[in-house]
Amino acid sequence: MQPIVLFDLDGLLIDSEPIWDAAKREVFGPLGLHLTTEMQAATRGLRQRDMVAYWFDRATIQADPDDVEQQIVAAVCRGLEGVALKPGAEHAVAACARASRAMAVVSSSPESVIRHALASTGLDRSFDAVFSAEDDEHGKPHPGAYLRAAAALGASPDECIVIEDSLNGVLAGVSAQMTVVAVPEAADRCDPRFAIATLVLESLKDLDTSAFGAYVSRGSRNATWASRAADPQPFREASRRLMSIVIDHSTICSCTADSVS
Repeated sequence: MQPIVLFDLDGLLIDSEPIWDAAKREVFGPLGLHLTTEMQAATRGLRQRDMVAYWFDRATIQADPDDVEQQIVAAVCRGLEGVALKPGAEHAVAACARASRAMAVVSSSPESVIRHALASTGLDRSFDAVFSAEDDEHGKPHPGAYLRAAAALGASPDECIVIEDSLNGVLAGVSAQMTVVAVPEAADRCDPRFAIATLVLESLKDLDTSAFGAYVSRGSRNATWASRAADPQPFREASRRLMSIVIDHSTICSCTADSVS
């Protein structure tokens, strides 16, 4: 059986994370919030309204959150002109096109940004659909966007392969009970929290689609619990629990996230 392949966008297919980081510094800096590299990483994979809310909850910012979000998105759109593809992106997209029955982009970015980025890189002709978590009740790490994409493409979760670069995105795919391929940034590659993914790669250049058939033939799994418009708190709690993973003499010890009922 050929799978459905669901790609994240920012930081996975296109080298846009530096553009997002610069836009956030440009907008937040004059408001008194100076984001370090570590602070930027804390919200990677979140949609913009959730990222803005995250910092408004943690800092005294005298501004309208909606206006801040719109300024950041506008700055990103300006920066996306000529954005570079990540290494191996063309290989991965072409290989998955041959090995899958449908492909889609599932991103936390607004749909206007997604389509602008795909058009700028010529990838817009490669995908059957685009799904943004912008208008969903909850964004990543909640699995809603991935489950909605699967339903729209006529697939069950066990027929889907998610390809992600961020921990929030990986958690969303795992929570949706899909096969997850993680391609972390070089600085994050040794982070043991990515062990929750089915497979971890150094680069999209290393993606081998020959195993896709084995992944999607493992049997149907029930993801009904994840499809409900549940409170996102359990998924945030799961993220915090994942952060408690430690490495002791090369042994990874992780806490099991509470189940969602």
